Amino acid sequence: MKLLFYPQYPDKEYYSITHIINRLNYQVTRDLTASFDMAFLWSDVTELDCPAELLEAVGDKHIINRNCLDISKKHVEQLQYAVFGYGSFIDPLTHCGRCVEKPNANGVKGGRVINTPIEHCDESKVYQALIDSTIGDYQQEYRVPVIFGQLPIVYLVQQTVACDKLDNRAQKPPKLLGTHTVFSYQEQINITKFCQLIGLDFGELDIVRCAQSQRLFILDANKTPAGYGMLNYFLWQHQDKETALDTLTETFDRAINKLLVNDSTCEFSNPIGAHNL
Repeated sequence: MKLLFYPQYPDKEYYSITHIINRLNYQVTRDLTASFDMAFLWSDVTELDCPAELLEAVGDKHIINRNCLDISKKHVEQLQYAVFGYGSFIDPLTHCGRCVEKPNANGVKGGRVINTPIEHCDESKVYQALIDSTIGDYQQEYRVPVIFGQLPIVYLVQQTVACDKLDNRAQKPPKLLGTHTVFSYQEQINITKFCQLIGLDFGELDIVRCAQSQRLFILDANKTPAGYGMLNYFLWQHQDKETALDTLTETFDRAINKLLVNDSTCEFSNPIGAHNL
């Protein structure tokens, strides 16, 4: 199996796809003129267009994440509202109380809790309701890998409650959870529908559940998921990381081979089949 990555390629060991490819012994190339089985639109940016030269080189071959062109928080919010019927954004000029201010761009630090109302909005930022997802002293967040509509595993991320800045909070090692123990069937359908709309074939979502309403909020979509590196910023327990990567590898390999037989995203129609840990 040989994958073409373009316009960039996953040259960092903290990307999940790097571990998956190594485990499967796949070959990779960045050369548009080389032979390959499938392409991967790979660029660690918030917004991009699918390059014309990639479309020309691929022909009728599949491009993973071909339609995942905008993962800004504003776009995530629009699709969250379209699928779930509600969102997390507030108007900071009229809202009274605390809220979360974050950069609109993906993967940019600088999020913080602020008091509203404020006098002026920063167009490079978004303003979200302060969603209470705490249990005890920790905020609960779900990191959800997505592979062609399959939700094979869920990571429970527990961080101390933010009083001001969101970055560099103390956290516990992630816990591995079975998808069906976290989300109802309808919630899984909604999550996969969101992925269809945003064009996310391969990636990860950050999701929280409001402790009061029990509603789900998709806060971030990541098409170049990381957190698996040797520096271990995610605080993985070794065996849990190996189990997670084994699960992702198995799911990815199965999906890729299915696509080679039938070039469609039919996996999206059936989220059931996720692993039960």
